[in-house]
Amino acid sequence: MCGIIGIFSENPSVRKTVEYLNEKLKHRGPDDEGYVFINTKSKKHQSYCGNDSVEPVKQKLPHISNANFNEYDLVFGQRRLSIIDLSENGHCPMSDESGKIWITYNGEIYNYIELREELKSYGYSFRTGSDTEVIIKAYQKWGEDCFKRFNGMWAFALWDSDSGKLILSRDRFGIKPLYFVNSDGLFAFSSEIKPLIHLIPHGNIINDKLMPFFILYGNRFNQEETYIRNIQTLKASHYMVYQNGSVEIKRYYKIPVAEKNTKTEAQLKRELIELFSDSVKLRFRSDVKVGTCLSGGFDSSGIVAISNRVFGPGLNTFSAVWSYEECDESKYIDIVNNEYGCIPNKIEPSANEFESTFEKLCYFQEVPTEGPGLYPQWYVMQKAKGKVKVLLDGQGGDEVFGGYFNYGTYLRSLIKDKKLKDILANRSLFLRLFRNNGTLGFSNWLFPDFYNRFFRVNFSKKFKVLDRNILSRIKRKELYHDITPPEIYDRYLNNLSYHYISNLTIPALLHYEDRSSMAHSIESRVPFLDYRLVEFGINLPPECLAENNTTRPLYRRAFRELLPPQIIARKDKLGFPAPFDIWTRSNIKEYVMDILTNPNALLYNYINKKYLDENLSRHFREEINYGWYIWRLLSFEKFLNLVNKIQASAGELVLNKKL
Repeated sequence: MCGIIGIFSENPSVRKTVEYLNEKLKHRGPDDEGYVFINTKSKKHQSYCGNDSVEPVKQKLPHISNANFNEYDLVFGQRRLSIIDLSENGHCPMSDESGKIWITYNGEIYNYIELREELKSYGYSFRTGSDTEVIIKAYQKWGEDCFKRFNGMWAFALWDSDSGKLILSRDRFGIKPLYFVNSDGLFAFSSEIKPLIHLIPHGNIINDKLMPFFILYGNRFNQEETYIRNIQTLKASHYMVYQNGSVEIKRYYKIPVAEKNTKTEAQLKRELIELFSDSVKLRFRSDVKVGTCLSGGFDSSGIVAISNRVFGPGLNTFSAVWSYEECDESKYIDIVNNEYGCIPNKIEPSANEFESTFEKLCYFQEVPTEGPGLYPQWYVMQKAKGKVKVLLDGQGGDEVFGGYFNYGTYLRSLIKDKKLKDILANRSLFLRLFRNNGTLGFSNWLFPDFYNRFFRVNFSKKFKVLDRNILSRIKRKELYHDITPPEIYDRYLNNLSYHYISNLTIPALLHYEDRSSMAHSIESRVPFLDYRLVEFGINLPPECLAENNTTRPLYRRAFRELLPPQIIARKDKLGFPAPFDIWTRSNIKEYVMDILTNPNALLYNYINKKYLDENLSRHFREEINYGWYIWRLLSFEKFLNLVNKIQASAGELVLNKKL
C-alpha cells in the first residue's frame, strides 16, 4: 500500500517537482521513499533515494538532490507503506532484472503466492517476496491480460521500454485511486488529486458543471471527470496505454451475467460461506498485524466471525461508540467481541475536537463529502494507528447481498419483474407502505421514474438552495442519473445491485475509506469486494436478495450458525451514525454559523443565500433536521478553500524558485 506519482514531460522544471509532490503523499507511505528517472529514448535509467528512504537503500543509491533532470523525460516517485516483504527488497519503484520494465505501485495482490508459484512453473525466478515483483513477471508472461488474473486492489503505472508503453491499471471496483493529467505535452499521474493541482494552469480550475450534482446528490465517482478541470480519474476495471503522446483506455473486466441458477438454498449458503472465508483468509496475508473494524452490524460482524473461524480468538477490533443512545451500537459490538474472544478497541468521537478534526478530514478527503458518517470513521482509523497497519472493513456487503433492499424496494421489484401472483400475495405490504409514507412517499418508493421526473425539481428543498443560474445550466436528463439502473440482468434487484456497486454508493464509499485510512497510514481491505464474491452475490436469485420485509435473506440464513442470534435478528440499519444534528444546535453551532453565514463564503457562487439562511434558521428552531446538509455545505466550502490554498502554495513554489 503506497502513494505513487509519475511525470512524463520534456520540461526539466516540471520534472523537478517530483520530490516536492511525492512529499505530499507521505501519509500514504511513511516507511520508505524512492524514485527512478528514465530516458524513454535511450532507455537509460537511474534510481535515487530520498530523505525517508530506508538505510540500506540510502547506502546503495544516490540522493535525488544529485539527479540530473535534463537527462530524463520520465520520472516515477513512490512513498511506501510496508506490508508484504518488509525488507529493502520491497523498495519501489521496482524493475525486472534487465531494467527494461519499471513499476510504481499502490495496493495488494492477495493471490500473489499462487501466481508466483504458477510463474515459477513457467521458468520465472524471483529476487523478492513481494507482490510487486509478481506483477512485473505476470506482465512479462501474459502482457495486458495479466490484470484479469489478479485478485486484489491496485493502482499502478508500468513502463515497458521495449514497447515504449506507459501502462496505468486500476482494480475491478476502484478500491485504490488513480488520477492523471494529459495536456500541453505533460502526462502525469498520482494517487491523489492534490499533487496534480500543482501541475495544471492556475485560475478558475473548479469544474463548475459538477458542483450542482454534489449539492443535490452527493459524490459521483463513477466517471472520468473530477471536480478539478484537466484532472481525470482512471475508472475502475480499466487500464490506459500512453504511447508516443497518445492515450488509449481499455476495459478489462465486467461483472459477468451467470447462467440461470439451479442450486438449492443449502448449496448457495455453503458456497457463500466458502467464498467469504477464502476472501477473508486471503486478506489476512500480511507481514504486519491485521485487525478489523467492528460496528456490530452484519458486515463487520460477519468478518469477525469468519476471522475467528479461520484464525481463532485474539483479533483486535476497532469501534466508534457514543454516549447518545440513538447512535450507539455498543450493545452489539460487545456481543460480537465477547462471542469471539476479540480484543476491543473503542473510541468515542468528540464534539470538542470537531473544528480541528474536520479541517484535517477535509484536507485528506480532497473533495467535498456527503455526510457526518465520516467523522466516526476518522476516529476508528485514528484508534487503529500504532496498533495495526492493516484493517478489514465491511464496504460492499450491502451492495452485494441486498442490504439496502427494504420492503419498498422489494415491492418495486415485484412490479418491475411483473410478478402478478406475488403482487397480489403481498397486497398487505403495499397497503402498509401507503399508510406509512403517504401518496408522495408511496409514489417515490414504487414508481421512482415517475416521481422524480415530475416532482423532483418542483418540490425538492435541495433544488431551492441551488443558485438558479447554476441550476439552469444542468441538462434536465442528467438530473435523473440515479433513478433507473442499467438493464444487464433479467431481474430488477440484480440490476439495482449492479447499479449500487458500479455507480451509486461503492465508488464514493471506497473514496472515503481510502482517504480516511491512508491519512493514518492504515491499509484498509474490503473482503466483500473480492470479485468472486461480487459475481456470486450479484447473480443470486432475487428472492435471495430481498424477501417480504427482510433484507439479505440468504446472507442471514447462511450466517445463522456463525453469528450470535442478536446480530442475525437486527432489523435496524445505522451505518456510521453520529449525533451531528445535536452538535450543530449546541457544541459547534458557532462554528457552523461562522462558515455558512459568512458573506464572503465561496459556496455562495453556487448557493442561494436566502434559502440557506431560511433552512439554517428552521434547523436551529428544530422545525427541520438539516444536519446532513450542513455537513455537506461545510465540506463544500472547505474544498473550495483547499483548492485556493494549493494554488497559492504552487505559486509560491515557483516564485521562490524551489523548482
